[in-house]
Amino acid sequence: MHMLFLARAYSWRQQEGDPVSSRRGLLPRSARQAIDLVRSTADSIKQRATPKPIREEQYTRNPVETLRLGVYSDLSYRQDSEGISSTTPSFTAWLGALSTEVDELVVFGRVKPGRAAYPLVGEGRIRFVALPYYESLHNAKRVAMAIPKSMAKWQSELSHCDAVLLFGPHPLSTLFGFQAKLARRPIFVGVRENLIAYLSHRVPDRKARLAAHVAKTLEAVHLYLGRSGGAIVVGDEMAKRYSAVLRDSVLETGISLVQPADFRPREELDTQVWPGSRQIVVVERIDPDKNPLILLEVAERLKGEGWRIMVAGSGSLTEQLTCEIKARSLDGALVLLGRLDRETLWELYAQSTLLLHVSLTEGQPQVLYEAAAAGLPMVATAVGGVAAALGKGTRGILVPRDNVGAIVAAIASLDADAPRREAMVREAWEWAAADTMDVQIPRVVKFIKDHIVVMVNS
Repeated sequence: MHMLFLARAYSWRQQEGDPVSSRRGLLPRSARQAIDLVRSTADSIKQRATPKPIREEQYTRNPVETLRLGVYSDLSYRQDSEGISSTTPSFTAWLGALSTEVDELVVFGRVKPGRAAYPLVGEGRIRFVALPYYESLHNAKRVAMAIPKSMAKWQSELSHCDAVLLFGPHPLSTLFGFQAKLARRPIFVGVRENLIAYLSHRVPDRKARLAAHVAKTLEAVHLYLGRSGGAIVVGDEMAKRYSAVLRDSVLETGISLVQPADFRPREELDTQVWPGSRQIVVVERIDPDKNPLILLEVAERLKGEGWRIMVAGSGSLTEQLTCEIKARSLDGALVLLGRLDRETLWELYAQSTLLLHVSLTEGQPQVLYEAAAAGLPMVATAVGGVAAALGKGTRGILVPRDNVGAIVAAIASLDADAPRREAMVREAWEWAAADTMDVQIPRVVKFIKDHIVVMVNS
């Protein structure tokens, strides 16, 4: 697995006299040196990548008023004469909002020529630093060739950042993290989902054990780097994992893209006609970890009752799912809409009866905020941060993963118990209204400013 190649490239050796301890040693000048770094550090990672709880004397907090923040996440960007754009709407919007709360946001990302649908806009406060482009981690040669220049660019920008926020676990995040540590820059780590669970559903069975080992190593390194600042974590599942090591230096948050105009008027929540259109909306990628193939059996079970399932999203299983829909004569009962723009998606919410979320692994999906704002009842698998987001069942019905019978029963219970259904809709709406992006972003920035530290004995 190519990720193993990259995981082993991490330089954990910081003892005096070790050649990779120096700043120069952390900057491989060629792909060959990157490969040598891979081979020379694997044992060090395995032996030392399990962090211990923070000792108070290691760091002294030094809250700041101004903040120049460097941010890295392994996303690809496009660049043309109009500027920087991305194919990822949620994170692009999040960065734009974050830029309004800091003095400067330095965004690092791999970029290639072209134009994508979502421009990176930050009212002049975003400065983008282009890194060498590679298509994905599966192309180990291209990644290895990109590492030296990426690290050199990162190193040159560290003096212009008061702190850095590294999303991962990810190979480059780790390399960047050690550079920042040597430069004595406070490091905050961002976590959006459980990498171990994610990889378990994304790799072939024959490589699952290896993938789990790699994921645990990456997570251990990510935790270690977060000790000099803290962790910003999406969902309560990962917040608990990181709090076990970082204690109070963990901020649990969601990512909501819901705008005030998106909310259904509060007074209309109790006047909705049930079951209305009998339309179930599913908004997620059509990839293995999202478990879209379960929708085939759900559609078969509900077809006779007049329900139809509308799926907004695309992914690696789209072709297989399309073929199965035809083979099972589910045309009209299970409809694939592809990836929708924002306006069309909200029109779909307005036309639908309920949201169904069937993922096998999650952080805290933003679709829950969107469905709550639209006033839709929700049925979702209790994975990752979903259970906490849905108030342990007070804001939506939680079902076990990969359980068709439980999904069908949950939808039937919404039909049978109107008072419970209406109470869940109201509570979910209140939750989404109280946790919009204009609340989340200032909280993130305050957390970073309050947890800026001076390294005393790192």
